[in-house]
Amino acid sequence: MDADSTARPLTSDDVSELVPLLLAEVKQAFASSRWALINSGTERVKWLVYAGAALSHCCRLLAEMETAGRADQEMAVRLLGRAHLEAWVVCLYIRFGEYPALERLGQAELRHLIGLQQEADAIDAMLAADRKEARRRRKKVEKANVGIARWNAANPNEGAKPLHELPHVPQLKPVSLDLSEAIAGFGPLAAQELTVSEMVDTLTKWGPTRGFATESFRTLYFYYRLLSGLGTHASMTVLDQYVPTRPSDSFVRVRAAPSLGTAADQLRCTALYATAYAAGFVLGAHGCDTPVADRIEATLYPNPADRSAWSPGTRPVKGRPR
Repeated sequence: MDADSTARPLTSDDVSELVPLLLAEVKQAFASSRWALINSGTERVKWLVYAGAALSHCCRLLAEMETAGRADQEMAVRLLGRAHLEAWVVCLYIRFGEYPALERLGQAELRHLIGLQQEADAIDAMLAADRKEARRRRKKVEKANVGIARWNAANPNEGAKPLHELPHVPQLKPVSLDLSEAIAGFGPLAAQELTVSEMVDTLTKWGPTRGFATESFRTLYFYYRLLSGLGTHASMTVLDQYVPTRPSDSFVRVRAAPSLGTAADQLRCTALYATAYAAGFVLGAHGCDTPVADRIEATLYPNPADRSAWSPGTRPVKGRPR
């Protein structure tokens, strides 16, 4: 990225240049002696480790968004963009909520695992009951068919009676899932739901008091939901992109590619900014310098004078809270 790039919106090439620099900076920080944490099991160590892990996950998603973007894989970028936004919210939630936030995430994971176990057990019970009932009906039909076959053999001059079709016996394998060890690993934690919406509202509350934001995160949650309808789920909005809508056409043909314009560049740039923003706080909390992350954030920091949502290329605001 050239020296004058802060005066213009970032191009796709600018983003491609900055992504590997940011990823290398984060990788180097985690490989440094500062992040060789003594495995003491203290709340602080656990907090730092998981905050770092959350940042690494953001970096991995950003890297794959970049790969997908260069390959013109629009839907993959949209899917990864939504996943990145959620990962970023989790990263900030851990960073500024510290160990109590980590416990809340543990409670949510525990709830998820218990739900999976209950659903797997229910599926196995259903399959077993279905197979038992199908075998019972099959034996009954087989017995009836034996009688029909005997009658047909004893009455060759009569029209042969058709045999009954044998009922299908389900062949699906049981899930056979055992998460008891993973569930027990959470110890005395109580299972409790934690939604992205709840984390967003919590970050909004923490922002001014903990010095990382002055605006609501609720708009970000709106974009998170919007991305669901643009690629994550096969909604009517997504399917309509493959169907021409001009009423003047004599024939309707299904498109091989979506007709809606690309969102890849915007999503890649947003993910770049968000990752740099998180890196400054996560790595900075452990004394690491982040010149690349700081430069990216300064380049893309939103200008409040615009009174609008953040967009790539807005001029930096000096003296922003860090």
